[in-house]
Amino acid sequence: MIIGSTTEVVVRSSVRTGVDEGGEGVSPPIRVLLVEDHPVVLRGLQAMMREHDDVAVVGEAGTAVEALSQASRLQPDVVVLPVRLGGIRASIELCRSIKTACTARVVVFTSFTRTVDVQMAMLAGADALVAKTVSADALLAALRQVRAGGEVLDLGPGADRPTPRLTPAEPLTDREAQILQLVLDGLTNPQMAQRLRIEVTTVRTHMRSILRKLGLESRRDLVQPARPGLDRGEA
Repeated sequence: MIIGSTTEVVVRSSVRTGVDEGGEGVSPPIRVLLVEDHPVVLRGLQAMMREHDDVAVVGEAGTAVEALSQASRLQPDVVVLPVRLGGIRASIELCRSIKTACTARVVVFTSFTRTVDVQMAMLAGADALVAKTVSADALLAALRQVRAGGEVLDLGPGADRPTPRLTPAEPLTDREAQILQLVLDGLTNPQMAQRLRIEVTTVRTHMRSILRKLGLESRRDLVQPARPGLDRGEA
């Protein structure tokens, strides 16, 4: 997996020239589908990408339903989407469905860079996770890298905590995903137990399972910023 600014340097040298690795001529533009539920962010992405000849925005979507429909119909090269669109479980299912509906590579572009967000993106099968704090050049570099078959993890400046495992040993169950969402919403164990109508001890059991599967030591690790530097296979 290529990390941060290193990606930018590598991709610029091979793609901006417009020559593919075999030297056979100019590559076609990267056909991008933008998925974003914040109109201001969407407009900004469109404006930025219009400035580059090797990127073409072929569609946009603001909901999961629209995203899946557009991906299936347009068959883009790359889909850019947020890490959370309707909750953790829904976002995982959307990413997987997009990769089933077309051959597009998926770039998660997000303001959420906690350890759990990185874990969820990789669990969903995303090819890149890029923080919204990165430069426009870094985002474009990520698009070029994934289009070429690579993977990117760029959490932006200030990401300094370790990510123990980028691929959970086991998938989360529906109940675990539900509890994980509530943890990220700030609920305590008693509050979750009341919301889900289960015992507090049951919540604790699920929490232990979630942490084990994500390779984390404590609940606190779920909400800490992640640090780039580990590949999918590292524990």
